[in-house]
Amino acid sequence: CNKKGDIISVSGVFFIPQGGSGFPILSLQHGTETKRDKVASVSPKNSIEGIVGLLTASLGYVTAAPDYPGFGISSIRHPYLHARSLVPSIVDFMLACKHYCTTNQISMNGEVFLAGYSEGGYLSLLTQKVVEEEYAGEFNLTAVAPLSGPYDLLGTIDSVFQNGNYSSPAYAAYFLSAYNDIYGWNRLSDIFNPSYTSVIPQLFDGSSLWGEVIGLLPATFPELINASFIESYNKGYETAIKAALEENTLLDWAPQTPLHFFHGDADDLVPYENVITAIERLSAKGGTNIRLTCIEGGTHESSGPAAISGAITWFEEIRVNGMNMSAPG
Repeated sequence: CNKKGDIISVSGVFFIPQGGSGFPILSLQHGTETKRDKVASVSPKNSIEGIVGLLTASLGYVTAAPDYPGFGISSIRHPYLHARSLVPSIVDFMLACKHYCTTNQISMNGEVFLAGYSEGGYLSLLTQKVVEEEYAGEFNLTAVAPLSGPYDLLGTIDSVFQNGNYSSPAYAAYFLSAYNDIYGWNRLSDIFNPSYTSVIPQLFDGSSLWGEVIGLLPATFPELINASFIESYNKGYETAIKAALEENTLLDWAPQTPLHFFHGDADDLVPYENVITAIERLSAKGGTNIRLTCIEGGTHESSGPAAISGAITWFEEIRVNGMNMSAPG
């Protein structure tokens, strides 16, 4: 559904192993993207998830790579980091994958894995929550690997505003403009400096590559964000924005499925501290089977290969050795 609750069409791609039987499902959530057609459903070579989907299918996973609303065949604006708009599309695509396999006599073993990087890491964790609470009869979640995601969304944004700077203002522009649209704030002129107010909606309409977006926005946070808005946020006046962040920071629940975070401790875009906070809050609610692999010296860009390969290795260990490999270590 879109922000109004209307049914919308979304797309994605399945990667099916050739030969064999008894396959698990792997739902692979892609990271931050802005170009509508730069997704695996258009071409596997278009995205990291497409390439990883081919790899994991060769390892014997039926891999589902959802595009999300705003990508592939969907013409709406992408609701960046908005849980209620995005997680249902992932679950629906998992259901579609299961239905496709059943109707085409593709033998499944009932196991389901989730993984994703950056925005996809955030969405993998929230998809776990929704599946455990609402779709336990449909899916037997086996293991979940969120990679370098902004799980503590409120804490992360608070830190950015308090510090008054951020190494990639384009992420802030994407998030703030998306929420402005989703929640109907109509406050772009309050949030952004005048030079960028009219430019930003065009940058995130699905026509621009992420690199192009970065190139058209300033290199520093104060150049992009209105100083009076930063002051208002830090003084606690922006209650609607804080409420929206809290609504999408979903850490007060007890994960039941083995959960393995991967995160670089030098991540300059999605702070390492945010994954520590996530684990502390999930554990406080009763989550016990949670582990973290720290990628030493890893930035947001450089941690990708190690995180993805680490997640696949962990999944393979579970498949070979059973759930004894899932305990924290």
